[in-house]
Amino acid sequence: MANYNYTTVRLSSWHEAKLYIQNFSQNWAFRGQASAEWILNNAIERTDFIQFHNSIEARFVAEFQRGARNYLSKDETPEHLIEWLALMQHHGAPTRLLDLTKSPFIAAYFAFEFCLIQKDSCIAIWCLNTEHLKKTSLEVLAQEFGTALKETQNLINEKLFEVLFFQNNKSLVFPVEPFRMNRRYSLQQSIFLSTGTSAAPFMEQLLFLGDDLPKAVVKLEIPSTEKKVALRELQMMNLNRSSLFPDLDGYALSLKLRYNNMKAPNEVQKEIRQKHDDNGYPFIP
Repeated sequence: MANYNYTTVRLSSWHEAKLYIQNFSQNWAFRGQASAEWILNNAIERTDFIQFHNSIEARFVAEFQRGARNYLSKDETPEHLIEWLALMQHHGAPTRLLDLTKSPFIAAYFAFEFCLIQKDSCIAIWCLNTEHLKKTSLEVLAQEFGTALKETQNLINEKLFEVLFFQNNKSLVFPVEPFRMNRRYSLQQSIFLSTGTSAAPFMEQLLFLGDDLPKAVVKLEIPSTEKKVALRELQMMNLNRSSLFPDLDGYALSLKLRYNNMKAPNEVQKEIRQKHDDNGYPFIP
């Protein structure tokens, strides 16, 4: 694996992780991954076709737009390219967008949800400073789009995003938020990061941050053995598959996960015994 020089923080427990993530301000967004061995990459770079030629991504999006209109009402049809990419992302079509959440606890849920409990393995919560990404990307883009950015008060609006998308030649990463968000993304407090090109990996494009990369990208590693403890506490925060995916499939899976993470009878008895011991009372089974 290439050395991208981001900051890695290894935490010993879920309790320690909860204390640590309180240090992050609202300038940060988070992504949970079930294995700390995985790097960040978007879905489009994992496809077989993306390296065919420079315009293949635009062709793919255009075909999706033509076909999707058969399934969408007029009110449901996106008006801008950012919204189209968000819709594609929602339905599983690969795009250059990467999903993050503004909540580190939601990111933790997604990391622990399907991770394998293995000794010496860890989940990861990736933390990215979206304000720093925005500031640095605007500095880069100002060299070519200074006038346009002045007109939008330093906002990468829909029009400029389309220019960047079809040029497909800028190596950078910047945050985008579609004007219209579906219910699921609202519940998940989602925010997207877009790359400037689909021709290079996401991690490689983060290198545009230069020496600031370790300050703007932090990976938290937490032992996977903390899974049940973490999911039980997240359940108490009403963070589960049912609340984040509000449909019958989400409810059914949330029920399965909740039961899988229940305390075994011997664990319950052990906790009761410990409480009695701590309080000096005799244990009555």
